[in-house]
Amino acid sequence: MTSEKRLIAAVLCLIGLLVYGLGAAWRITASDPDQPRALAQAPTPTVVLPTPLPTDTPAAKPTQMATPNFGSVSETATPTPPLPTALPSDTPSPTDVPPLEIEAIVSAEAGLLVRTGPGRDFPHTAVLLNGARIIIFRRTADSAWVRVRIPATQSEGWVFAQYLNLNGELARVAVATAAESAPIPTAVPETGQVAVERLPSQACVSVVGDSIAYGEVIFELSGVGFINVKMAPFSFYMAQQLKLRNVDQPVTDRSYPGIGITSPRHKSYYELPTYRDLLRDRCRFTVVLPWVNDLSSGIDPVQSAPVHAANLVTMAQRLIENNPDGRILFINYYYGAPAPFTLGMAGGFTPQAIQLFNQEMDRECREGALSRLRQVTCVEATNAFRDLGTAYVVQGMRRSEIESVKTAPLSPDHQNMFNYYNSMSPDGVMQGDGVHLSSLGKRALASYLADLMLRLPDLPSE
Repeated sequence: MTSEKRLIAAVLCLIGLLVYGLGAAWRITASDPDQPRALAQAPTPTVVLPTPLPTDTPAAKPTQMATPNFGSVSETATPTPPLPTALPSDTPSPTDVPPLEIEAIVSAEAGLLVRTGPGRDFPHTAVLLNGARIIIFRRTADSAWVRVRIPATQSEGWVFAQYLNLNGELARVAVATAAESAPIPTAVPETGQVAVERLPSQACVSVVGDSIAYGEVIFELSGVGFINVKMAPFSFYMAQQLKLRNVDQPVTDRSYPGIGITSPRHKSYYELPTYRDLLRDRCRFTVVLPWVNDLSSGIDPVQSAPVHAANLVTMAQRLIENNPDGRILFINYYYGAPAPFTLGMAGGFTPQAIQLFNQEMDRECREGALSRLRQVTCVEATNAFRDLGTAYVVQGMRRSEIESVKTAPLSPDHQNMFNYYNSMSPDGVMQGDGVHLSSLGKRALASYLADLMLRLPDLPSE
């Protein structure tokens, strides 16, 4: 083949290849003129997602771009963690349940002492008669003592819960705080005097004295020792006798054991909160029993008797200053029947000393300062004990008799001595001191005074 023929063949081959390529391109363009549009119109394949298994963690929600409703939070914002849901509880919140107060009735034949704090070491300020209604609003952690409100006087104090019939669950009453368990305070102005408004006297009676009014008695257990037994205070019998005469007035016990008003050997009554409470009482009647400890001051009665009588004048003046229309009854000394061991403990309780003290009191009442105080009435104690012999003071008693009249448990040491003596002598008699009033004596004196009170007219206010 010549070179011309080979050239012509190559040209024709090239033309053929070119024509074939243009035809293929036209076929593609005619069948798919807009590839992106054709892809957008292609049917979307259906994908079946697997059903998720239950879980404690919720699945995440897709982001929503819609405008949230008022009060809602957009899903694009940082989510606020939900507050934990409180679990139900059997114990209500303290803010949901107010402190519980329950009513109670005194169940003590000999009465129940009201004290300034939760314990027998605190002084008592009143005695509640059997059947009295009170309101309990606090208690000790062991529920042995309860703080009560006395509706009859609107006063407060602590009592031993064992002698109460409860009208509710004591366990639901709030436990007292340390501040609430502290002794009930009594304010004392800087001047040392008690500020008392000059209000009319109240329909009540205050009883003043030392252990004679308080009701504490000493017994000798032959061959064993001596024990102190707490019996009902004189205020209990005073309230009882007034009630028998249809006079239902509260009687407040303002006595305290182991004190005096002139004896340097004993703590002064004027230093006690009990005395400051007495000035606040403003009762229609104040009954002052004899101060037995002042007989045993260690000073010759010839000198101590006039001082004692002058001190009674001072006491009367202080009481009248705070309560000008209240009456004061001063009871003089009785002779009793002191046991031999008593004279070893309180050697001043002798007929000679008693006679001197009564003579000085009588002088003040007849012609001295007491005679010029219209609020004062002097009372001869022996008038109340006629025909009683010496039974008006505590003498020999058996265990069963002591158990029937004591109003508080013995101290642990004295209880052990008591039990030991009884085991050695089951029917043995324990010798009383012969100085403190017996139940019979307190009842006789209270009856005599109740009749006297009813005969005395009220004093008009000045």
